[in-house]
Amino acid sequence: MQKAEPYPYDTNFVAQCREMQSKYREEILCIPLRPYIVQNSRSKDYGRVFLLGNYISGGEESGANFLEEYIFYHAKERIRDRKPYETFDEDRMFNNLLSSQPMAFNLFCPLRKLLDEDRKAATEAIRKALPNYSIAEVTKIELEFIPSNYMELTGDKSAMDAIIEYIGEDGKEGFIAIETKYSENLGSNTASFMKLSGEKYEEKRKRYFEKMHDLELFLPDIESKLRNNDKEVKLTQLYRNFILSETYGKIGKKDRILISNSVVLAPAGHPSTEIEIETLQSQLLPHAKDKIRKVILEDFVDSLIEETGGEYKKVFEKFKKRYLDWK
Repeated sequence: MQKAEPYPYDTNFVAQCREMQSKYREEILCIPLRPYIVQNSRSKDYGRVFLLGNYISGGEESGANFLEEYIFYHAKERIRDRKPYETFDEDRMFNNLLSSQPMAFNLFCPLRKLLDEDRKAATEAIRKALPNYSIAEVTKIELEFIPSNYMELTGDKSAMDAIIEYIGEDGKEGFIAIETKYSENLGSNTASFMKLSGEKYEEKRKRYFEKMHDLELFLPDIESKLRNNDKEVKLTQLYRNFILSETYGKIGKKDRILISNSVVLAPAGHPSTEIEIETLQSQLLPHAKDKIRKVILEDFVDSLIEETGGEYKKVFEKFKKRYLDWK
């Protein structure tokens, strides 16, 4: 079996995560690595081969990237039944052990299954794992969620990694849009429609900022800075996800307004999440700052282990050992 090598551009944190997944592949899965070939033609390493331990082959057949067979089945089902506006990187889903996308499936598919079997138990587990939210009953959990009417919202196809819909203790409907992160940083690239020229993109930018303005969440100068590509404020993944979530809450279901919340779920040691969320919060009006929060992945998983039993406790323990056993 080929021996994995470190990736020279990894930060210490990413290197630690990559090594953990490499050991999982070698010691638990007992399968060989797949050499990684740099595909970016603009990279100085274009075409170079690295022996990175987090890549495998044939995961779309073996399901090796998933903790249980039903999780693998749901991932295949989502890709098979994807809508025209949904995008999935299948290789990332099935063959990259380090990716946060299959990690989200490994974490939230068990909760979906528990919700189908015992709504009260699933609600209690999620209430304990997300104590800052007034949840009376969880009604739905979906993965890689893009609202079907996204063109009426912001026109942005930025997916929520997971969405938890619920009825609050006040009887109002709400949801929590969840972005999961493992080793990767939150996306720093500006939305493509902000960089491209032409009448089509001018119209898209106009609609986007009209929707953003209607939310009445940002400080007065932030909208103009985003619109004018100010170097200090960029329309990055975190902003886009937040704006989509808030727009969905306000007009996503035409017959009613939903209480909208956003969470970034990341390990305690993740180097960028906290500062990125604090930056966004600093640009929101006071009443909106708590609409986006960081939740520590270790705390979330520990709560699920404590609050569930049987097969669910076991799968969350497996999740913790695979992704969060830093020792």
